[in-house]
Amino acid sequence: MILSRNSREEPHRLIFFEEPSSNEFWAKLVKRNLNINQWSRYLFYWNTKIPGGQIFNEHSIFLSNQSRDFDGLFENSGFKLSFSEEENIKGKDWLKSKGWVEGDPFVCLLVRDESYLQSSSILSPDGKGWDYHSYRDSDIEDYLPALDWLTTKGVFVLRMGKLMKQPIDTDNKRILDYAFSKERNDFLDVWLFANCNLCISTGSGPDYISDVFRRPLLFLNFIPISHAISWSNAMHVPKKLIWADSGQELSLRENINNSWFNTDHYSDHKIKIQDMSKDEILVSVRECWEDLENGLHYSKRDLKLQKRFWEIIRSEPKSKKLHGWIHPKTRAGTNWLGNRREDFFV
Repeated sequence: MILSRNSREEPHRLIFFEEPSSNEFWAKLVKRNLNINQWSRYLFYWNTKIPGGQIFNEHSIFLSNQSRDFDGLFENSGFKLSFSEEENIKGKDWLKSKGWVEGDPFVCLLVRDESYLQSSSILSPDGKGWDYHSYRDSDIEDYLPALDWLTTKGVFVLRMGKLMKQPIDTDNKRILDYAFSKERNDFLDVWLFANCNLCISTGSGPDYISDVFRRPLLFLNFIPISHAISWSNAMHVPKKLIWADSGQELSLRENINNSWFNTDHYSDHKIKIQDMSKDEILVSVRECWEDLENGLHYSKRDLKLQKRFWEIIRSEPKSKKLHGWIHPKTRAGTNWLGNRREDFFV
């Protein structure tokens, strides 16, 4: 929330956020790094009560959880949140106690499943529960081959999350199921996402901590693709959408125009949602990690398809309003694009 005076001069901003926070350490970190004025929430409240004081007026801005950086302001600002030296030592010492060696890369993995919202006290908009969001869920077991491959590259992997359906079935000592650790806490939830070499996610909220700290992002099984994170260093590979009647994959334009936030809406439009296979996840993780390590050579065809992908995203009315400034490293997975039919880009 930003309150400002109506002037041609630089406005004075009074910022507050809703409390209580879902993560107490995050609230502490933000207050320490930004000029937060929690008392200004009362000004905001009374501003909505006076005549002409609607929420969206020249004096106030409400920043919801749907906010997107259309102008690349954050990326180009140079602003950084920072931890204290003691906090960094605390985070590293905890990792070392789990077998991590300082200097080795580590990756945070966040795979959304149905358990959190089934257990959550947060009410859905209609009060009936969150089953309509099941289109975003994935199976953690499908990620195991990719995680094992990462560990062969000397990577330490942490499976993140708060309330998850099942632990990872692995004996690999370089894969830590932090989501089921009794030592999980608000500080580590933030510090790990903020300091990882790569955040792999299905798109579930906490990954935005990595985004704020400018960590590279890999979104797998991410839908709707129209809502790709275009303002950050992020690679995207979505679930496949298939017409139930013909068995044919939707084109990119059809995909965009069938971007629903309710599982039932896909079935109502006779669209099947197909998760990425274990092999597709492995290929995508390899592509992203090898690009981070050494930089990949992109063929003319790769660059052409990438350009076409963003041209379509930014031309369709339903998606172009979601994308302004495009980060030079945001992209769709090269292997994923290369395996699409020619008519996918029509």
